Amino acid sequence: MPGQIFISIKDIIWQMALATDPWELTSGLGNVTAIPAGTGMFFDNGYAHNITVTTEPMLFALDVAFLNEDLTITEIYKNIQPGYLITSALPARYFIEVNAGELAGVEPGDRAYIELYSFEERPSQITEITSLGTALMAIALVTGIAGIFIKDMLGDMQPALAAPNGSDSCELIYPRDYELLSWFDQPLPDYSFAIEPEVKERRIDEVLRKLKEGVEDIQGSQSFREFLLTMSKFHDYSIGNLILIVMQRKDATQVAGFTTWKELGRWVKKGEHGIAILAPCFPPKEKRTAPADVEKSSEEVEEEQKIEAIRPISFKVVYVFDVSQTEGKELPRVEVPSLTGEANEDLFANVMDLARGQGLDVGFEPRPQQDPAIKGMYFGKSIWVKPDESRAQQLKTLLHEVAHYYTEGVFHISRRDAETIAESVAFTVGARFGFDTGTRSFPYVALWSQDKKVLEQNLASIRKISTIMIEALEGKQAGQLSMVK
Repeated sequence: MPGQIFISIKDIIWQMALATDPWELTSGLGNVTAIPAGTGMFFDNGYAHNITVTTEPMLFALDVAFLNEDLTITEIYKNIQPGYLITSALPARYFIEVNAGELAGVEPGDRAYIELYSFEERPSQITEITSLGTALMAIALVTGIAGIFIKDMLGDMQPALAAPNGSDSCELIYPRDYELLSWFDQPLPDYSFAIEPEVKERRIDEVLRKLKEGVEDIQGSQSFREFLLTMSKFHDYSIGNLILIVMQRKDATQVAGFTTWKELGRWVKKGEHGIAILAPCFPPKEKRTAPADVEKSSEEVEEEQKIEAIRPISFKVVYVFDVSQTEGKELPRVEVPSLTGEANEDLFANVMDLARGQGLDVGFEPRPQQDPAIKGMYFGKSIWVKPDESRAQQLKTLLHEVAHYYTEGVFHISRRDAETIAESVAFTVGARFGFDTGTRSFPYVALWSQDKKVLEQNLASIRKISTIMIEALEGKQAGQLSMVK
């Protein structure tokens, strides 16, 4: 565990283990025979969302409480026996698990206070992801957890086109595989952190207005609307299903079911085999015994929400197909061209110095196995830039990845917002030094923000991070001038 904490609620104090990485968040207290009174586990999911907790393979009953970003308790579930999933009705960032009965007297609205002993930095995830295929390659880092699971659940199944929709029957997951279920609950995680808006008008505001206009021109076009309509038919797959996809078809870029492809004017080629993934089975809702026009009390509504949040664990196998397995009508695309030509070498050198000054390792080594669409990556304390691109494209990529260091490594901004912000920062900082990246940046930002409100909501963050980088680069420029004199 990365650390231990004391947590106090009202006049009760627990000593808890701190869980922050995916492995700890998934396994939790599983297979632990018992824990002493006054102890438990504190889980930090990194951002606020509807959390699903599994009580398998638990060996004893638990009290579970969900907490928001302010450490205020939003929901409490008491005496939860092994064998259930609990889904928070409200977004929460944290949750705690203690022995059943120990949350007696604690209510939603109560505030928790913590004292942290030690903490290990959460590694940032690979960013500049431009296709589902790249996302799958990033998720492949955790494929080890799914090897036995796939063998047990799917065997050597390779469904032919004759069974496009998979099995209609739901099956209970074996207890030995319960620890993997959290990978199938939610789409890829985000990591969010609010940045205070800037009040002071700055010189970069004119550049930001140009950015907004360029992006809105693309987003307002008919071709872009057709693109969004098509993309809306593709699902956000859970981490677990992304793992299943990449293990069965590593070159997948866009996947959908047989019916969805038909709706898009494409059909699965004869002889193609589907990619097996898991779809959750939900129990049928209980029939109402009271007339529909009878208003329910708040207690009844709360109880119904808790019943819906705790559900049995069963899934069915369904099949999807990659776009390369289909043929027919071309899917609409938005081109994001690479930059060509030379770059300001002084700016290039200063950005490299800025990155290294932040403790970042920048590499330009060839990666022939890498998706050729990927121009660069930021991961933890490392940046990679594709070596065989033009110098202008390399400089733009370097600016983008350094901006990612600030968005994700410093402020822990969500993945989608981080992409919108990082490319917008690259454009803004480049423009400040006479380097125009708009040819690539405008369509890139349009794709990641999609709705123009997303860009508007992130302008304060773009301005803040752009200012940090511009001031650092101007400081280096000033230092160079003083040395020349």
